[in-house]
Amino acid sequence: MKLGFGKPKQKNPLLETGSESMVANRLKELCGGDSDLYTAMSRLMFLDPKKIMAPLDRVLTEAQEYEAQGNKLRAEVGYRIAGGISLYRGDLDGVKKYFEKAASFAGDSHPEYQTILKRSDEAVNIARKFYEEFSSLSMQS
Repeated sequence: MKLGFGKPKQKNPLLETGSESMVANRLKELCGGDSDLYTAMSRLMFLDPKKIMAPLDRVLTEAQEYEAQGNKLRAEVGYRIAGGISLYRGDLDGVKKYFEKAASFAGDSHPEYQTILKRSDEAVNIARKFYEEFSSLSMQS
């Protein structure tokens, strides 16, 4: 009788590393070699948005509840997630609104918020191109 203990199943690290580096390289290309923008996008975008199970309205409700309770960290995280969902949806107003809220709680600890806010038009366009390309790739596999 096996209980599931012992050696874990071996994954092929070349496949995982290859797809991760392909994603990272393409995002770098879309950012035009701008390291600040690339860093911000790589930290704030959802690489697999199909795995987002919580709807935007619930994420916002929870962020507002945390904000009302004075829980700044959880409020920031909630608004950060809402901003990431807005990037995925191509919602420029949402990107500005939610990352602005996240930045207000984070202060200077997350410079990527300021980068996205200063270049939100560009960020939304890059995200749109990125998601179009990678959603068509994931449908092929």
